[in-house]
Amino acid sequence: MELPKLNIFTEQTDTKQFLASQDLIGQYNGTIVFFSDKKALLNVIPAAQIYADMDNTFGDSIQVIVAPENQGATKRIVVAPLGSINNDFDDVRRYKDAAFAAGKRALKAGITAPIVVFADSPKETNLGWTFDGEDDYKNYLEVTILALLESAYEPIDVREYAEQSKKPLQVFSQLGFSTADQLQAENLIQKISAIEMGRRVSKDIGSPDPERMSPINVVKYLQDVFGKDPHIKMTVIEDIETIKKEYPLAHAVTRASLAVPRHHPRFVLFEYRSPDQSKVKENLYFVGKGVTYDTGGADIKCSGHMRGMSRDKCGAAAVAGFFKTISMLQPEQVNVRAGLALVRNSVGSDSYVSDEVIVSRNGTRVLVGNTDAEGRMVMTDLLCQFKEEAVASSSTAPSFLFTVATLTGHALRAYNGYGIALDNGFARRHKMSKRIYDAGHVLADPFEISTFRREDVDVVQPGRSSEDVVQANDQPSTMTNRGHQYPAGFMLIASGLDQHGLKDKQPIGFTHLDVAGSAEEMSAVGWSIPRVTASPVVALTGAFLL
Repeated sequence: MELPKLNIFTEQTDTKQFLASQDLIGQYNGTIVFFSDKKALLNVIPAAQIYADMDNTFGDSIQVIVAPENQGATKRIVVAPLGSINNDFDDVRRYKDAAFAAGKRALKAGITAPIVVFADSPKETNLGWTFDGEDDYKNYLEVTILALLESAYEPIDVREYAEQSKKPLQVFSQLGFSTADQLQAENLIQKISAIEMGRRVSKDIGSPDPERMSPINVVKYLQDVFGKDPHIKMTVIEDIETIKKEYPLAHAVTRASLAVPRHHPRFVLFEYRSPDQSKVKENLYFVGKGVTYDTGGADIKCSGHMRGMSRDKCGAAAVAGFFKTISMLQPEQVNVRAGLALVRNSVGSDSYVSDEVIVSRNGTRVLVGNTDAEGRMVMTDLLCQFKEEAVASSSTAPSFLFTVATLTGHALRAYNGYGIALDNGFARRHKMSKRIYDAGHVLADPFEISTFRREDVDVVQPGRSSEDVVQANDQPSTMTNRGHQYPAGFMLIASGLDQHGLKDKQPIGFTHLDVAGSAEEMSAVGWSIPRVTASPVVALTGAFLL
């Protein structure tokens, strides 16, 4: 999973002259040129003029052209149009999309060491997207580099097959970038490398099939990643009786899987502590949903809706990847804890069923309404554990808890391919969702901000003396009002976080992230399943680590 060598050439104000530099000859075997204005392209790449003269549509789509020997350090040039970048609805994903496509095209052409230039770098632009009024394209270079790295990534199962079959994968050996900007190239490369390695850990877990990344195999992979990491403490809980005692709601979900030893659950706890505790401003706790396969349980998914449910572990995958990024950046301003609930929601004679009443770690009696609402079940007891830790902490810095999950189909219906963030009062006061929104926007990992309303708590209130909270109704989330919001209301009550609001003695922030829309692409090739994205690793990094 080694990254290609990255080089950034700063303060290059004359791109045409830079490309003619003798220093590039022999180092790079192709050029990628990004542009929003065709005139800028022709100014930087004179060899493109003959193509433009022959074809009025030249520059409207990605293509490879050949330059004469005396016109630059490389003969092969990938022409990559950005499209519009200054219209009301544009954002930095123009660079992401163009770079991903250009990277794929370059590799198909056999260009494994491209030099990347921008014919016309974006001017400072404020399209009014962010709450802080940030320049929408201030991270265009980082976004471009990350997209090119993503274009060459192959998940662990593909790498393993390539090794077994002795078929080498086509990857970049090095990437060079020219920019007119003044910046610290070494610091930028460190930041990009940390984000990309986090994304790759996330994708390695999230992408493969449910057997290659069963709970047990996810743990084996994580032990390879973090086993010798001096900055991250990792603890694995595998004893079934311990899981039943500490995480009773999750244990109920996993009951049917216990008949198959290779599908047994695992819980993973991570801890990172700032090297300078005097600089800590926030204590962050993340809970990741890691359902390695979701059959729906006794309320089984039918009519093809089980397809793609190996991706129901992408919340936990993203949290694990985020910790790889944390380890590489070693931020001083935060302490970070996390828990991954790695379970399989199987169906069988010991499946948990609707109408069961299960007592949570918090002592809350939960009436099960739908076994296909398992995500909130597997996360709630971890949320309660971190609530307990936050209450017991001697730190004077505030505590903020997060759930990260591919939780509801309603998230897809409401916001399509965007991640969703919603806050309780204390998190809202500290602008948690707004921070994630702003960071995601300028780093091409966009989020929408949803709301946590009284209806989301009212709807899960008990209807009998036998329960304290109702887990769900008997309808899909897509057929339920506020279907992506009320699960947060359930988790708030079942974990006991409802006793730590703004009015209480010790308020604790709670932000729920539903990444059902952003954890993978919205469409696939043919009858396949979509590729995973590692969202929200980038947005979380921008919001809390940089």
